[in-house]
Amino acid sequence: MPAFTADLHNHTPHISSDYRGSSDTTPRQIVEAALDAGIDVYAVTDHFSCGFVPGLILAAEQVAAETGRSLFVVPGTELRVRFGDDEAHITALFPQQGYATATTALFGMLGFSDELLSPHELPYATIERDPVRVARIIDSLGGIAVVAHADRVFGDYRLVDSPLFERLLAEDTVLAVDMLHARDGEYRLAACDVSLIGCSDSHCLEEIGRRRTLLAMPELSFDALRRALARRATVHLGTMPC
Repeated sequence: MPAFTADLHNHTPHISSDYRGSSDTTPRQIVEAALDAGIDVYAVTDHFSCGFVPGLILAAEQVAAETGRSLFVVPGTELRVRFGDDEAHITALFPQQGYATATTALFGMLGFSDELLSPHELPYATIERDPVRVARIIDSLGGIAVVAHADRVFGDYRLVDSPLFERLLAEDTVLAVDMLHARDGEYRLAACDVSLIGCSDSHCLEEIGRRRTLLAMPELSFDALRRALARRATVHLGTMPC
């Protein structure tokens, strides 16, 4: 079966306060940077927004038509979810067809409206929900729920050290957990039906693909991506420092 390299967590200049690169970075520059980094599957996951997705899909189509190089763009969004004393970041990934309707429904079911905040406030927005229930909502809308950078340190807190993390590992609708340090997560996920993946969490062109995942997929499609993650057929490839 063919193998494709995926980077399933990336940010864009759509939210300039959360982007470390030039605010003038274009969708085409992002597409070309991802391809140059060896990425086949690129998920755009700005906080609580899919505003940059249409431009990226169009740019990928134009680059493919002009050069024959194909980048499969996966629409998504990153959700910052608080639950008591815990916090989890969940990335919700959706197929290109119908992603706008799905994310609008997702935000509505979570009681969130991006119209109440300016774009630069979105990276700091939070919702008060049980992340397990959030994953179930994403799944019910045809999406893929991924626990993002589970071992990242926020002050003195790491999600991987909390009981909430064990609940997320046991949840069927969580298909993957992104770890910054793969070896730290291997023993935790070995007995669980959850894929261990690496994502760059890029905030500029140079960071795209610094962490990535090799996926065995028969084709570049959202359904194939879902099946690959559900099989736990993933290999973490770390290429740059965090």
